[in-house]
Amino acid sequence: MSKKNPNRLATLIDHQAFAGSALPQSLSDSMRLYVQATTEIKALLVDCLPEEILNNCWVVGLTSEQLTLSVESVTAANHIRYLQSAYLQVLTEQSITFKQLKQIRVVIANKSTNNNYSKSSSGLSASRSMSVKAHENQALSQNTKRTISQAAEHVTTDENLKKALLSLINS
Repeated sequence: MSKKNPNRLATLIDHQAFAGSALPQSLSDSMRLYVQATTEIKALLVDCLPEEILNNCWVVGLTSEQLTLSVESVTAANHIRYLQSAYLQVLTEQSITFKQLKQIRVVIANKSTNNNYSKSSSGLSASRSMSVKAHENQALSQNTKRTISQAAEHVTTDENLKKALLSLINS
């Protein structure tokens, strides 16, 4: 019995189907639609969008009236949002696919998809503890001391709170 070699020219989805691990048909169809729409968007907006935004821009949602784009930075998202009406005009005038489009939504995706949750959460807790340590020994500014002093004298009537606020200023 001979072993079958996979077709080197087949797409990844075809390889997965051959192996028995294909995506569900609806997901596969959605992915094809989004890849086609992304290709068309990039071709239509090549003269409008900067190359660094265009290279990292993907269609992640598409209805007849709304297009959802994913970008990697807040700056890119703001750029697209700011010029949304111009991009809408280009897309509706030059493409049958986007003829009825009325809105472009922009979402920001993480740049790195290889980060494990445990790495990011441990890094976050380490940065929090360092930030707490950095703030422990900071002296109060004169403005802050003055504000606390005025609050202790004029705002509060509780003697224990006054003592606590004044001791905070003097420490």
